[in-house]
Amino acid sequence: MKNVFSSRIGIIIVGAIIGIGAALLQYFGDPPNMGICVACFERDIAGALGLHRADVVQYLRPEIMGFVLGAFIMSAFAGEYKPRGGSSPLIRFFLGMFAMIGALVFLGCPWRALLRLAGGDGNAILGILGLATGIFIGV
Repeated sequence: MKNVFSSRIGIIIVGAIIGIGAALLQYFGDPPNMGICVACFERDIAGALGLHRADVVQYLRPEIMGFVLGAFIMSAFAGEYKPRGGSSPLIRFFLGMFAMIGALVFLGCPWRALLRLAGGDGNAILGILGLATGIFIGV
């Protein structure tokens, strides 16, 4: 049986569902303008575990638990228990680590800016322009 999620149309459909869901969560979400920002979720969970003391961002995000449980349920449903790392897992790890550091430490999260724009926040345009200007100056 062919896995529909590994086909081109399956990837497009799932990507569209996630994109629409992210924009809707951005618009209706709690807190406002959060959407699905995994970097922000990880920051909040680190605070909830007591790894930092910023009171505003000490919240155990239920979305992360939903991601983990959803992935487990889908793997059990599809019978796919074999983990796959893809090519160059070490390079992927470090690129992801640098992306998280850039998003949280330097407060220049392009994903969050795009999610805010998708949620109708006009201030995101200035944020994206500022981010692009900073990247241009830095490079």
